[in-house]
Amino acid sequence: MGGTKRRGSPKSRANLGTMSTITTFTGLPNSRIRDSLGAALTCAALAFHVVGCRVADEDVKRWETTQRGPHKLVAIVTHDKYSWQLRTEAVLSLIRMAPRGGVRQGISFLVDKYKDEDGATREGALNQLPEEARRQLIDLLAPVLVKELEGVPPSRTPEGRLPPDPTIPFKDATFAMLVHEPPLVLNDKTRADLKAALSKWAATGFEDRVENGAQQFGLEQMMRFLGPESVKALPAIINENASRIDRVANLINDVGDEPTKLKASEALVALGHKYGSKEWLDAQTKVVKESNARNNIKADDTQVAGQVDKIQERNLTEAVFPSMKRVGGRPAIDFLFAYAADGKHPAERRKLALAALEGRVDKNSPNDLERTFAIAKNEDNADAVRDVAFQRMGEFPKEQIVPKLYALFEPKKWKTRWVAGETVLKTFATTKQVPDFLARLPKTPATKMGMTEPLSYAAKIRQLEGDPKPRELFTPYLASKDFGARLTALGYFWEGKKADRGLVQPFENDKELLPKCEKEDDCSWSCDASKPGNPKETEPKELKTVGEFVKYCLVPSMDKDDKK
Repeated sequence: MGGTKRRGSPKSRANLGTMSTITTFTGLPNSRIRDSLGAALTCAALAFHVVGCRVADEDVKRWETTQRGPHKLVAIVTHDKYSWQLRTEAVLSLIRMAPRGGVRQGISFLVDKYKDEDGATREGALNQLPEEARRQLIDLLAPVLVKELEGVPPSRTPEGRLPPDPTIPFKDATFAMLVHEPPLVLNDKTRADLKAALSKWAATGFEDRVENGAQQFGLEQMMRFLGPESVKALPAIINENASRIDRVANLINDVGDEPTKLKASEALVALGHKYGSKEWLDAQTKVVKESNARNNIKADDTQVAGQVDKIQERNLTEAVFPSMKRVGGRPAIDFLFAYAADGKHPAERRKLALAALEGRVDKNSPNDLERTFAIAKNEDNADAVRDVAFQRMGEFPKEQIVPKLYALFEPKKWKTRWVAGETVLKTFATTKQVPDFLARLPKTPATKMGMTEPLSYAAKIRQLEGDPKPRELFTPYLASKDFGARLTALGYFWEGKKADRGLVQPFENDKELLPKCEKEDDCSWSCDASKPGNPKETEPKELKTVGEFVKYCLVPSMDKDDKK
């Protein structure tokens, strides 16, 4: 004191005194007073000794981790007193911020909405900016985002887990800016650069990134928004090491342009051939044997071959065939036809190859029709394979398929006619064509015909509209001399009304024999009939004549009341 030179004016000393008083308050547990009043008034108190209160990059990065940091970062982004460099750093800090309460909140503060310190809902920082300022800031930010998006996903752990992918916050923020309405990214070049970077990001490590649940926006959602460019690189990842071919195929089918779909179709065909190659089979045999040895599984060569076959089947029927169905394309269609027609392949796989052609055959291609028909009519093929071939025939125009199907009405196997007949009936819109159909059925019981055949024909015809109505159409055929037409007419009344019993009961005495079938023909005529003397119990009844069919099977089935 005595003689000591004092510095500063009384006013300065008063300010410093005020600062000291406030500093005392900062010792209180109120963090808001400490952070806001302490920091702000410290700057004010030092205003006479320093030029302004400079915010440094270090402050911006530190605020990523503090409680009030996001609000401070928003303030930097939205105030033009800060440099563009600092405002850009503040945006990046909001994007990088670690999850709070298990949720990353950077997008809310930056793009969507957030609650300020008073609990009021505010627009994200970028939305608060004037249009020109927003344009300038995002244009400066874009090259940094593009650079951040170049990172590859980290490798999985030995246990197969996905480590955190540091690029995901930047991917989510970039996508959020692009999809926001009204638009935030106003510069066409900037928008194109960001979309291209996201497309490249999606195709890099697709299989890991598509399964990463840490994303705020799903990868597939993003690619559908980005459009055809985002999936152009995906056909290249279709190979034997890919594990999510189905999702790749879905995206290409939904989003890709025709050239991309064609490349995917070609890649799937190459993969299908790979799974049938000796090279692949030998490699898988080695892998299976090594696995058996590690797990102390004893298996001879035949059993190992069976294990390899199961792997091959799974790859084809659960990955390649379904993906071909999704993508389509002439290469895939030709491959599926060839596989289904090759009797060397297991019937179940051939059936699934034909199933994968659903909706993919060219309805205007005579070649596609001929290949389908060749499989359907070949009685050496398994019934399961032929059934699906008939289903595919149903996709072609009826004027093309009906003549071919009628050509199958005199086959060696009665089931061929049956399936062909049902396929023909599916093309009928009214009862107009039914008489021609009935005229093509077997004339006598010398031609094998199972009981299910006429019953199923009648059931389908019953659903047709037009004049005459099915009941009126069938009534004259009850007395027809043509066996197939008469049995189909009787079949119309199967499980019909009690009131109609009088129409069919006169035929209980019909002595015409039913077709004789060998066991392997699977066309026996039988039903559960009431036991003699105990009508409440039933027993299997082998039928010999048309009359027995009417008496023991047809009439008892007609128990519906008229009011029903």
